[in-house]
Amino acid sequence: MFIEMKQKDIKILKEKLWIKNNKKCPVLDKEVPLDKMALDHAHKRKDEEYSENKGVIREALDFRTNAVLGKLENSLKRSGLSYADDFDLPTFLRNAADYFERGAYVDEDGNYYIHPNEVKKNPKLTKQSYNRLKKVYDKKAKFPEYPKSQKLSKKLKELFEEYNIEPGFYK
Repeated sequence: MFIEMKQKDIKILKEKLWIKNNKKCPVLDKEVPLDKMALDHAHKRKDEEYSENKGVIREALDFRTNAVLGKLENSLKRSGLSYADDFDLPTFLRNAADYFERGAYVDEDGNYYIHPNEVKKNPKLTKQSYNRLKKVYDKKAKFPEYPKSQKLSKKLKELFEEYNIEPGFYK
């Protein structure tokens, strides 16, 4: 039997589930105050009927955990993964946990490989510090142009050191 709840019923069921779980979030396995709990439910589309995994309350969870799980489920739907006939969310999550616990790839020589997105980028020189150096430059030789790449060239670095000016960089 499926019991359709009203908004006023949420607090009562949330507290009942919270007490049943010893005042813990079952996902975090940590005590969480009742006011930080949310009733998690399995979403259904308007054209779907209620079932044991459509439209029904699952548990009372820490509200942040509930939000993360909701985002995960929505991402899986958008990716199309959750619509595959053989997709099983609990198996997916167990495999994902095992994957994360394995850690980074290390080759046979003990090398780790850094993804290009993680490689530290050369800092970019601010136009303001370039202009400050240009203002005090007093030699006849042509002053170097502000680099289009905004990277500190060897020549500019030497001039900053010679004039005892700390170059500024964009963050």
